[in-house]
Amino acid sequence: MLFDALYTNGTFYTQDARRPRARSVGVHNGRIISLDDELPATYFRDVHKLAGAAVVPGFNDAHCHLSYVGQALVQADLRPAVGATMDALLAALDAACAAAPDGAWVQGAGYDQNYLGNLHPTAEQLDAVSHGHPVWLMHNSRHMGVANTAAFERAGYPGRLNVTAPDGGAVPVAPDGRAVGLLQETARAVVMDAIPAPTVADIAAMVGAGSAALLKLGVTSITEPGLGAPAHIGHTLSDLAGYQAARDAGLLGVRATVMPYLTTLHSLDADPGDNAEDAVPRLGLDLGMRTGFGDEWLRLGAAKILSDGSLIGRSAFMCCDYDVDAAEGHSNRGLLQFATEDLRRRIIGAHRAGWQVATHAIGDAALDVVMDIFEEAQRLHPRPDTRHRIEHLSVASDEQIRRVASLGLVPVPQGRFIYELGDGVARAMGPERTRISYRVKALLDAGLEIPASTDAPVVGADPILNIHDLVNRRTSSGADFVPEERITVAQALRSYTVGSAYAAREDHYKGSLSHGMLADFVALSEDIYEVPADTIRNVRVTATVVGGHLAHGAM
Repeated sequence: MLFDALYTNGTFYTQDARRPRARSVGVHNGRIISLDDELPATYFRDVHKLAGAAVVPGFNDAHCHLSYVGQALVQADLRPAVGATMDALLAALDAACAAAPDGAWVQGAGYDQNYLGNLHPTAEQLDAVSHGHPVWLMHNSRHMGVANTAAFERAGYPGRLNVTAPDGGAVPVAPDGRAVGLLQETARAVVMDAIPAPTVADIAAMVGAGSAALLKLGVTSITEPGLGAPAHIGHTLSDLAGYQAARDAGLLGVRATVMPYLTTLHSLDADPGDNAEDAVPRLGLDLGMRTGFGDEWLRLGAAKILSDGSLIGRSAFMCCDYDVDAAEGHSNRGLLQFATEDLRRRIIGAHRAGWQVATHAIGDAALDVVMDIFEEAQRLHPRPDTRHRIEHLSVASDEQIRRVASLGLVPVPQGRFIYELGDGVARAMGPERTRISYRVKALLDAGLEIPASTDAPVVGADPILNIHDLVNRRTSSGADFVPEERITVAQALRSYTVGSAYAAREDHYKGSLSHGMLADFVALSEDIYEVPADTIRNVRVTATVVGGHLAHGAM
């Protein structure tokens, strides 16, 4: 009998402290069965020589909207990197609308008002270039968007009049009573509910396109945070069916851990308990499915919920006013997307049913609310090693970080935010508050195991650029952004591999190159441990291997 493949003559950075480097890795049935000379080359069917290339475990993006990465590939690209002025944005939209079929919705994504003179496009501006199409533009935070008049009309609001914001959202209105076009947080549903929902086949195609794009970047695993709740995150209630269809069709190229949105869970209890303090019903999916259901290719992860909004959109819930809003003469501390009691009931109910819970908390006030709820959940219904997550944790004091560690929570930061969003964040927060924004080293110093992630397509999905920003911490303007929070390449790579596997409760079979672990790894054009810090961004992925099989590039 011959084993599958031997990858040899490389420098494998295994992320296993017991054996941090290896020259060869043997693979069979998708798992690592040997290191170095434990098995000779004659035992393997295929032998791949790596010419001394540096190799690391496959990158694992712990917070990546894979289906939206695929969707963005077929929408108008409005990212600042493509066009950083209002004129450029409108020109791109004009071209997309001119090419669209008659009557079809035209969607775009990625714009950032911080590059547009601190202004969002208006409905009137979109009308002027829409060629009669209904238009919906998603902000790069995905917490807000802008619609034109035709879009409001399709949604049942002729003339953009009488538009009411749902709880947890906002609809800015002009003096004449017309919506100006911007829809914030849950108010996105005002227009998004009128856009035809993608089919299962559509979602499968998005997952396939996103997978192909990520494999080129060396990403072999992702966690998609939030399926099944279009008013918050997700496409339709059939999102998971779309993932399954993608897998059946051979389109799911990366390993996917998916988070159902918490509003898709419902009570599993006729009687939540005799103690009034405990009277929060367990919440689950149909048939009682919860975190861990599935296999190494597609499994249920945590249940996801948003507690607040966006930092650059100034809707994250803060203890203090945003600096830029105070300078403009009005107060704004953001908002919670759910009333505190509603948030409490949902999180404790999911915890009680055995779910890992991932709560989006960007603002420091939101972080306090969420930590109080997690602490209460564990007091009422103790569970070992819950690994409940705080997605983003973008603003946190030293005291709050100590509390995160004491509660055993897993913070999920995004290094690439520093480069792409940092200048806008600094303006919104002011110099004093910026110092407690996008912290990473402080999390590690507190003894926390942290994952790495991008929140793509909010920002780019490239792990190399993410690592570059975690190490260098400079914004797109070249300004230092809290440089005391810089970390090392070794720390960043551990986060992208071991840390991300830990956050998804998958570290027993993923994240390091050691016996019995998944054979997912990437070869690099240069040794990322050896290049100067300011040139990390120039390193490229030359090959991506998933389950021992070449998924991208060449050996």
